[in-house]
Parts: sequence; C-alpha cells; structure tokens
Amino acid sequence: MKNQKKSFIWLIIFLVGFPQISETIYTPSLSELATHYDVTGNQIQQTLSIYFAGFAIGVFLWGILSDFIGRKSAMLIGIVVYIVGSFLCLHALDFQALLLARFIQALGAAVGSNVSQTILRDTYSDQERISVFSKISAVLAFSPAIGPLLGSIVASIWHVSMLFKLLILIGSVALLWSASSLSETLDFESKPKYDFRKIGRNIISDRSFWILGGLIGTINGVIFSYYGEAPFVFIEQLNFSLIEYGCIGFLVAFASFCGAKFCKRISAKKSSQYVLYFGNFTFLLGILIYSLAVLLCADWTPCLVVLILLAIFVIMFGITCMLPICLSNALVHHKAYLGIAGAILGLYYYAIVGGITWVSSYFHSSSLLVFPILLFCWFIINTGLIRLNSK
Repeated sequence: MKNQKKSFIWLIIFLVGFPQISETIYTPSLSELATHYDVTGNQIQQTLSIYFAGFAIGVFLWGILSDFIGRKSAMLIGIVVYIVGSFLCLHALDFQALLLARFIQALGAAVGSNVSQTILRDTYSDQERISVFSKISAVLAFSPAIGPLLGSIVASIWHVSMLFKLLILIGSVALLWSASSLSETLDFESKPKYDFRKIGRNIISDRSFWILGGLIGTINGVIFSYYGEAPFVFIEQLNFSLIEYGCIGFLVAFASFCGAKFCKRISAKKSSQYVLYFGNFTFLLGILIYSLAVLLCADWTPCLVVLILLAIFVIMFGITCMLPICLSNALVHHKAYLGIAGAILGLYYYAIVGGITWVSSYFHSSSLLVFPILLFCWFIINTGLIRLNSK
C-alpha cells in the first residue's frame, strides 16, 4: 500500500510538472526564435502570454469535464490535445501559426495542473493536504529548472525544433503512464446533481476563494515572467552561455524547494496568515537586493551577477513559501463540487498569470531596472490581498 501511494504521488508530480517543463524548456531559445520568425523580443515573449491564455481556458474546461466524465477520462483527452499542440508547434511556418499552436498546446497541458490537484483533493483529508501539497511543491520546484537546462542542452546540440519533438515524447509518456496507472477518484454513484446557481453564489461570496486565487496568480505570474525575462538578462546582457543559463534554473529550483519545505515546517507552528506575511516580505527583500545590485554594481559585472542571483534566490524562496498555503486553502468551502470550483479557480488565476506575463513582455527593454520595478508592483498587490485575507 505504501509503495502504491509513492507511485501515485510520483505520477501526480509528473502530470503537474510536465506543463511547467513545456513552458520553460524553450525559454533559453527565445532570442533564436525571435530571429527565426523575424520578430522582436517583446513579440516573442507573447508566446508565454498566449500559453497562459490557453492554460486559463484549459483549466476551466478540464475542471468542468472532470466532474462529468471523470478525472481519468478528462486527463487522457487533455494530454492528447497537448500532443497535437506540440506537433503543431514543431511544424509552425510563421509566428502566427506558432502562437496558435502554443495556445492549443497549453489548452491540453492545463489538464495536468487542474485535474491532478482535483485528484489530490479527492484523495486526501484537510489535515493531510497541506503536507502533501508541500511535498509535491518541493519536488516540483525542480521541474521549471529541468526545462531551461534541458532546453539549453538540446538547443546547443540540435536545432530548436528538437525541443518540440521532445515535448511530443513527454506527452506520449504522460498519456501511456496515465492510461495504465491512474485510478478514477470521482465517485459517480454518490455524485450529486449540481445546482449551478447555488454553486455560483457560493463561489462569488467566498472571499478566500478570490483572495487566495489572486495570490496564486501573482505568485505564478512572477515565476513565469522571470523565465520570460531571464534569457535576455543572462544571455544577452551578462553574456552567459546557453548551458550556464540552464544551470541557473537549479538555483531557482533550490530556492523553491527550500521555500516549500520551510512552509511545511512553519505551518505546523504558525498560522497561515503569518506564513503569507513572511513569504511576501521575503519577496520584497529579494526585490530590494535586485534593485540595489542594478543601481550600485552596473559597471562591476561579477558583483552584479552574484547579487542578482542572490536576489532571485530570495524572491523565489519568498513566493514559493506562500504557494502551498494558497493552493491548499483556496477551495476548502467547495468540496462538494471540486472539479467545477477548481475549474473556475484555475481560469481566474491563470488569467492573472497571463496578464502578468503580458505586462512583462509589453514593458520588456534593455534596462535591468524594469523587471524589479514590475516585481514591486506585484508585491504591493500581494500585500493588499494578504491584508484582505486577515479581515
């Protein structure tokens, strides 16, 4: 039984992780893709924004479907859509075709994030859930790191098109593993008839749903806007090689791992509100380090690199410390219709992620100060949301 639980957790980790790998695996090649499709850096970053637009719609679609056709069926159909989208990315002839393909790819990939979390909420009790989400968050911290490193290695050896072939392979593994090992967790016999008006009223009136969902959106928006901006900072301005840039991902992963582990430990002793405040002000500390590095060390590259890396570690530690609390508590009042509630939550916070990555792409420039200024804006929003959560 213990081995079955471990196998189940690893499958869930893979299913939640492959959409993140899909998002970050080609970020080291953004400059190359911009040249290939003859577009600007601002435009190529739109492939990140369109990904999250598709993702937002996808989490809503698969969340709703999972309550009607079952978790496993929704998962398998979504993965097939993901594989089709990855195939279209591989054969995109122009930039508009690439944007459409990325949208379809994200639409399918969303099933891994949304339905996997619903399965966990089906399976574990309230007391177990924070611990389980913290464990999974700690391991998943390395999936965004695997993407840039893997993408750097593949792009430096082969053409960028090989990245999309790799994503097709990842999707195929997800499909076969899910088909053979994933169990259905939706109890069809006891599934109630849904009163959608009542569900809508319950969700609209639930402050914690909107506050914690907003925090999930800004946290993930910061993470993925970093992956959109980082190649231009480290590769173009600080002259890192592709492999050197890929290795930075493990610093981000280690920071996220530490943040998730710290959340698990401190949440047993302190309130969720305390953890949220602590994580957010740690986030602010990282922003200040980043800003001071750019202002004081612009002409001293070794110092600039060290301080920026330190700032990124502190930023990622702070925001990932908050994430398990938000994910675990966002739907505590909606257990009777988790798929539907999870779908609306996912649509909400991934729309925020898409908006944040779009803002980052719109304001992208050669100035290193733009990114920390944007981060400070997200810190202010986080602070307001956390204060509202305490009332």
